[in-house]
Amino acid sequence: MRKSLFLFAGLLLGYSALAQNTKTLFNNYINVKNALVKGDGKSANQAIEVFYKSIKGETNFVLKDALLKATEKMSKSTNLEKQRTAFNDVSTTLWQVVKGSDKVTQPVYYQYCPMKKAYWLSEEKDIKNPYYGSSMLTCGTVAETKK
Repeated sequence: MRKSLFLFAGLLLGYSALAQNTKTLFNNYINVKNALVKGDGKSANQAIEVFYKSIKGETNFVLKDALLKATEKMSKSTNLEKQRTAFNDVSTTLWQVVKGSDKVTQPVYYQYCPMKKAYWLSEEKDIKNPYYGSSMLTCGTVAETKK
């Protein structure tokens, strides 16, 4: 029982440690998403690097290792299509972080692309698909919303 209590306290502290900067992580993530939507490889590489560094600079939090690993996979590739493929893991992990945070006060839309079977987060309800860019810009649906 005591171990469980310590584990629970550790999880809460982990979420609290991230809570201070969840909004910054989310904003950096949005920059990555927007670069992928535009199909701009150079901007995507720069945004991924900023996002990765912001995660790495955070104190330990629940899902930090998973988020770092997923983002690192994206950052190791300069190929836009491989970055887009890795983006799903980043998105699903960050969604869990954002969903559990009270520091992101704006609506966040968890969107889904049925063609890629992949998710992403957005600050807009309108669909702008990062997996296909301009070729299928509006393909997708809002799967969930955090208000």
